[in-house]
Amino acid sequence: MIEVAFTYDFLPDIDEKAYARLARRATAMMIAADGFIEFRAHRNLTGSPQVRRTSVWESLVNWAAIAQTSEFQDITAEFRTFVTNLDVQLWGPSPLTPEPIKPKK
Repeated sequence: MIEVAFTYDFLPDIDEKAYARLARRATAMMIAADGFIEFRAHRNLTGSPQVRRTSVWESLVNWAAIAQTSEFQDITAEFRTFVTNLDVQLWGPSPLTPEPIKPKK
């Protein structure tokens, strides 16, 4: 399992409705993709970057397959018109703690 984390700030005075439409298209694309597990979005309570969005995939192969599609490339190009300071990180499981640690019930 891998996590793909995008962090970014919004450009000033963006068209929020247009951004929301793009976000819905991107979400629909991910949900339909092979190997997609889940999506999470967070706002930074302390400043920049303003947003972290994380998608979880069964494997790097699954994410790479969607990332190479023309639809993904088009959405990414349009996404860049709304944001700045974009950073993308790919995370794999820790060899020491590959599964989440949770309290016992």
